[in-house]
Amino acid sequence: MSQDPLTAFVARSLRADVTDVRSEVVAKNTTLELERIRFRQAGEERSLVVKRVPPSDALEVQLLPLLARKTDRVPLVRSRGIPPPAVPAWPWVLTEDLLDAQSACHEDPRAIVRAKAKIERSVAGDVPALRALGVPTIPPQELVERVSERAAVDRPLDAEARAAATALATLPAVLCHGELVCANARLAGRGVVIIEWRRAHIGCGLLDVAQLAADASVFADREVGASLFAMYGELLGIALTKDLIRAAETIHRAIRRPNP
Repeated sequence: MSQDPLTAFVARSLRADVTDVRSEVVAKNTTLELERIRFRQAGEERSLVVKRVPPSDALEVQLLPLLARKTDRVPLVRSRGIPPPAVPAWPWVLTEDLLDAQSACHEDPRAIVRAKAKIERSVAGDVPALRALGVPTIPPQELVERVSERAAVDRPLDAEARAAATALATLPAVLCHGELVCANARLAGRGVVIIEWRRAHIGCGLLDVAQLAADASVFADREVGASLFAMYGELLGIALTKDLIRAAETIHRAIRRPNP
């Protein structure tokens, strides 16, 4: 007796026998579809998540398999599908289920910085491959110019942000997450796992830390920024001066400032 398509898909992805396979839609809109697949394997209840995105927003589907091969600080990838351009279907990726995992900000946010640094190091020599997968290069100067084009930023802040971008240009370009907030750093059995890579780019990693520092301070209701910057500098072997940290915070505020 042949397996039903869903059971066959999960068994093939895991290369293992599975039973009692069923699925549930977690989210479905014009920009995202999330489907949780529950099943039993070797007598244990398990689950995976299928994430589908429009072709115009498929960077994560392209990038995540490479990252997962390089480091365990990102979700485990079981399979993915990139339809040919002529096929009207959304790209998808099948990963471990971290939808209900606790934010790592509940514990020590410095562990998030350690995970980020480990990811950076894991692909430090793979910039050509990252670019081939569609990861854009966005230096601090370009981020600031995008803000200036998007909104009528007042002149003093605009000038300060441009000066900050020039200062940060002295730092090495690395793989950035682009949305490194508490909600995107989850606790798995193996430690911190960073999810949601659709805004990844090659740029200034210190801006990821500035974003995390701002969010973690609100999340934990305490100032944690200094320890996160110090941890990042130590792990990457970078001499982070107060001026560089201030520059990262300035650009973060400019980027996140709501439009007037």
